[in-house]
Amino acid sequence: MSATTDAGQLAAFHRCSTAEEYFTLLEVDYDPRVVAVNRLHILKHFAGELAKLPEAGADAENPRHLLRDYRDALVRSYEAFTNAGALDHRLFKVLKDRAPQSAFVPASEITVQRLGSTQPSETSERTEEAR
Repeated sequence: MSATTDAGQLAAFHRCSTAEEYFTLLEVDYDPRVVAVNRLHILKHFAGELAKLPEAGADAENPRHLLRDYRDALVRSYEAFTNAGALDHRLFKVLKDRAPQSAFVPASEITVQRLGSTQPSETSERTEEAR
C-alpha cells in the first residue's frame, strides 16, 4: 500500500459507523451471525481496546502502523466474543449490575432448627461451643 492509500484508509476508518464497515475496511474476516448477536458488545470492547493504544500523534505520519494496531484491536474484540459470551465480559452497566454476587456461607455458620422448636438443635449448640 502506498502512503496515500494508507492515509485515505485511515480517513475512511474515522468515517465508519457500523461494525461491518470496520471489519471490511480493516480486512478482518468475521461471521455475520456472531456480529449480529454481539454487535454492541464487540464495538464497546473495540472502543476499549482503541483507548489502550498510544496516542495517534506519534503514528500520524505512518498511518499503516496505526491501521495495523486498529486491526489487531478489532481482531481481539471479535475473538473475545467468539470464545465467550456477553455475560462473561459484562461490558455494559445493566450486565455489571446483574453480576452474580458471592454468597459464600461457611459451614460453621449453618444451623439446624427442628420444626416446632424455638431452640437451635444440639448441632448448632455444639458449633457455638466450639467457637
